[in-house]
Amino acid sequence: MPRWWNRFQSKIYSRAWWLSERYGRRAGSFDDIPLPPLAPVRRPLPEARVALVTAGGVHLADQPPFDMANPDGDGSFRVIPRGVGPAELRITHDYYDHAAADRDTNCVLPLDRLEELARAGEIGAVAPRHVGMMGHLSGAALGVLVDRSAGEIAALFREDGVDLVLAVPG
Repeated sequence: MPRWWNRFQSKIYSRAWWLSERYGRRAGSFDDIPLPPLAPVRRPLPEARVALVTAGGVHLADQPPFDMANPDGDGSFRVIPRGVGPAELRITHDYYDHAAADRDTNCVLPLDRLEELARAGEIGAVAPRHVGMMGHLSGAALGVLVDRSAGEIAALFREDGVDLVLAVPG
């Protein structure tokens, strides 16, 4: 399907909530997919190092954009360093209306809010690296995420001493 059609649909669905609910029912439910076991928080928040993962298609301007030509999506990820400014970020994702996020990337990658929490002592530290990926995955792209990218992301966060990951949808 052409990219303009995907962008058009995302604008319609975001403005006509009842259409997106109808589409969601038609697409099926994920209720029958068991959640993986979640790790307990081992450190109090004021001592925890926190990282962000966004499924909003966020990446650095000099990184390759996510593959929008593949109807299954793109199961890869992009590393986003701490301290990056909004002017250095881009959003490549056709499956949601990201007009608000284009104006303020904190909508889908709340780096500024995380820094504020660290300064206020609500969290211990902000991780040195965060991750941008694309939501709306199926087929082979979902396999890439599950079989390769998820493990690489976990290893990256382990290397950075991350205690807690905040997952942000697109």
